[in-house]
Amino acid sequence: MVLTQKVVRSMETGHECPEIEIFVREEKEKETTMKTPIRFLLILVLFLLSSPTIVACTSFCLDNDGFAVFGANLDYRIHEGLVFINKRNVTKEMLDPSTTGKYAEWTSKYGSVTFNLGGYQFAYAGMNEAGLVISTMALDITQKPPPDERPPLENAIWVQYQLDNAGTIQEVIASDSVVRIANTTDHYLVSDKTGSFAAIEFLEGKMVVHTGESMPVKALTNNTYEESVREWQKSRWWMFWKLLEKRFWRSSSLIRFEIAADRVKDFDENGKDKAVDYAFDTLEKARDDRAVGTQWSMVFDTENLEIHFHTRTNPEIRSIDLAMVDFSCSTPVGMLDIHQDLSGNISNDFMPYSSEMNLSHFLRFFEKYGLVDISPEETKALTQHLESFECSELEE
Repeated sequence: MVLTQKVVRSMETGHECPEIEIFVREEKEKETTMKTPIRFLLILVLFLLSSPTIVACTSFCLDNDGFAVFGANLDYRIHEGLVFINKRNVTKEMLDPSTTGKYAEWTSKYGSVTFNLGGYQFAYAGMNEAGLVISTMALDITQKPPPDERPPLENAIWVQYQLDNAGTIQEVIASDSVVRIANTTDHYLVSDKTGSFAAIEFLEGKMVVHTGESMPVKALTNNTYEESVREWQKSRWWMFWKLLEKRFWRSSSLIRFEIAADRVKDFDENGKDKAVDYAFDTLEKARDDRAVGTQWSMVFDTENLEIHFHTRTNPEIRSIDLAMVDFSCSTPVGMLDIHQDLSGNISNDFMPYSSEMNLSHFLRFFEKYGLVDISPEETKALTQHLESFECSELEE
């Protein structure tokens, strides 16, 4: 879609990375003045969304007969959110230049459904029509890569970029040679429809990937993957202390990892366990019991391309069938309040994108969690830029 419903008939020639295209454009002096304040606003928004001191999240993947069933909890003091239907064939241009003056620009290859904390394009988690799933968790020792010739993407935009462009884990990993993640304090669990999984972290300024044989269990919380696995694999004499931890400090990252990892290992795909139900039960066992609490619980079924979720505010399970979703950019982006009073299959309950609703969500976000002073005018300028992305589908 294009939010403006304008059809673009041509694009500039781009740089190519294995099956992922990203187009870069030289910085133009006349555009710099306009972009600078919006860039600073974007960085402030992402700072709010990625503060590790207020986030405690859990994700895991079940191997269900060669397909991933992916569970994710958002444990955060922010409970508001929007669900978006993001369209394929939309050309997007970002705001921050690389050290050589290049901006990231790409055309989305896949449509996706995302769960967003901050509004349109600020993806926290989601699944695309190729079956790629990604979820975000805070990691306070993250060290973002230093500026270089790669165009930078803020953390939540980086998540949306992967859902726009990647159909496999290998494509997500390959994108690191083309774009640079910026201003992140997070790490990510990713799976694809082929049954591949990866934990992706940014440590000492470099992407660190655990996948295949280097990923003995498919779970991630808020410690590095390496540390989490090491603690989980400790000898059984340590169990007494673990039981005490579960009783008094159950919300700690390593305990949540242990719960999720044990459940992943115990899953019987050929027995009585139904993967989606088992995933929700695992999320319940790994929920955060502190005052912050678990706000959203999501299960992504990559075999059937279905998403199931419930929230603390609306505990009814709702489902989205991607086969029922129109991802053509000739129709409007869909959006929905994550707590809307619905249940069952809600694939046809999305409303057309509303600038007013998106802006109102942003403004409430800053009013309620106002860690920075951002005016309504500045917020509107940011949302208008993200709404200006154009459809590249040709008219027949």
